[in-house]
Amino acid sequence: MQIGDRILIKKTASKEVFILARVDIPHSMEKAFATRSGGDFSMGIKVWKSNYVWSAKSRMWIPRN
Repeated sequence: MQIGDRILIKKTASKEVFILARVDIPHSMEKAFATRSGGDFSMGIKVWKSNYVWSAKSRMWIPRN
């Protein structure tokens, strides 16, 4: 994962595309921080890197099945 990559977030009945804002979270090697805008300090969500896989077709990170 790299800053600026798109990531597909599946919520209960909807899907949203976020942008990775940070991938180096202090005290953890597995978390990434994604926001709608991609801004470093914007409101967003933490995701686990290991739960996502790169999709060449959609050119974004998608949830691992």
